[in-house]
Amino acid sequence: MSYVEMKDIYKVYPPDVVALRGVNLSLQRGEIHSIVGENGAGKSTLMKVLYGLVKPSRGRIVINGTEQYITSPSKAIDLGIGMVHQEFMLIPSFRVYENVMLGSEITRAGFINEERAKQEINRIIEKYGFKLDPEEVTSKLSVSAQQKIEIVKQLFRQVSVLILDEPTAVLTPQETKELFDEVRQLKVSGKTIVFISHKLDEVLEISDRITVMRKGQEVGTVNNKGITKKELAKMMVGRDVVFRLKKKSHPARNVIFQASDISVFSKKLQKHLLKSINMEVRSGEIVGIAGIEGNGQLELVRVITGFIKPSSGKILLESKDITDLSTRKRRYLMSYVPQDRKYVALALKASILENTVMTHHLGTDLFKGRIMNWRKANSFAKKLIEEFDILCRGVTEPPSALSGGNQQKVVVAREFSLNTNFIVLDQPTRGLDVGSTEYIRSLILKMRDMGKAVLLISADLDELMELSDRIYVIRNGEIVAEIDPTQTDKETIGRHMLGVHDT
Repeated sequence: MSYVEMKDIYKVYPPDVVALRGVNLSLQRGEIHSIVGENGAGKSTLMKVLYGLVKPSRGRIVINGTEQYITSPSKAIDLGIGMVHQEFMLIPSFRVYENVMLGSEITRAGFINEERAKQEINRIIEKYGFKLDPEEVTSKLSVSAQQKIEIVKQLFRQVSVLILDEPTAVLTPQETKELFDEVRQLKVSGKTIVFISHKLDEVLEISDRITVMRKGQEVGTVNNKGITKKELAKMMVGRDVVFRLKKKSHPARNVIFQASDISVFSKKLQKHLLKSINMEVRSGEIVGIAGIEGNGQLELVRVITGFIKPSSGKILLESKDITDLSTRKRRYLMSYVPQDRKYVALALKASILENTVMTHHLGTDLFKGRIMNWRKANSFAKKLIEEFDILCRGVTEPPSALSGGNQQKVVVAREFSLNTNFIVLDQPTRGLDVGSTEYIRSLILKMRDMGKAVLLISADLDELMELSDRIYVIRNGEIVAEIDPTQTDKETIGRHMLGVHDT
């Protein structure tokens, strides 16, 4: 008998959006069960139903043979179900043990019994091999360590089923291996792990069984024996997916972008966020930036795009000094795909038409005198929809109604159709499914082959290795290595990112 069974689960959002359509899922005790699917396939919604964050429109949940009504996360935890979200829910100023026990305090005579809580937390850390110091302040820890706090927090609540939503999204290969060792230890102890991920290599490495979802339905559940990444991807998207894109070999040409001795000093934090950054990007090449999140990538992008001014140094674009130019003036000279498509790259409630002409309105092509030529703009938007294969109802539809992959296509279509020679891409495929990722990556290579200079910031080392001609590694705001991806491997780059490379 299955430990957890979700039977005929429907979820319909008003007025008539069907997110889940009769989904069935069974979880066994002591298994690692992955759920994969495209963006909008219903993976996260299904798990939110199990965790009590979303109320199903119809269906049943049976745990250990008894039907249960899970109306809230607290009810789910009482039933032994815990969830670690992509966005951590930790208080930075708290120590590790304080974050773990928050909301589930052990008391004695009406007072919090910290010593007993610490003993239990230490027992959990030692039993499962987590490398954590309960007394350490959370803000001082890496993303990987903070993720472990979230897992320990759920184990402290004595959960039997642990849902991990994209747990390796920003981890290095070494950190991912360490997490997988810990997850396997949880499995040995009898815990059931639900693993949601877009990284099919990792899914095949860690899973006992895999459930594939598409358009709110389960396509099927397969044992992880002999199935290939290609077969899984085809189940997900309904067609063959190309994982290794053909990359033409050609020499890079003239320098388009150059940063010389760029530093950013934070008076508030009293430290350098960027320190003596020197880098260049040539015409016809993709230069990648690798690093653990929070090591200066965001500040580097903001300096390049003009959102913050460097404390020292110079930025040249096509031999012009743009160090003191405003963001608006820089937008005449560069294309920019931000990492946050929903709140920075798009106006979600505006139409696709309005979103595609943004930045283009700075030129004269879409204007008639000083007035927008909406007829011409309409034709322009329709052309981009067709050229970039954006699935939508038309130019008047808002991006909020589109899937994540199609939202990203709107951004990429707008930026790649600008007549600029320098393109800044900040996490361009983050959170996208294999089909959308394949498409966006092929467009990036197309820009390179057209002679564009591309700067690619990505937390996905596979992406950087596949697309980049050169890779800079950034750590603590400094460039610590410049690497030829054809002459190295992910583990070596990971060691540079962690600061434990061989000297």
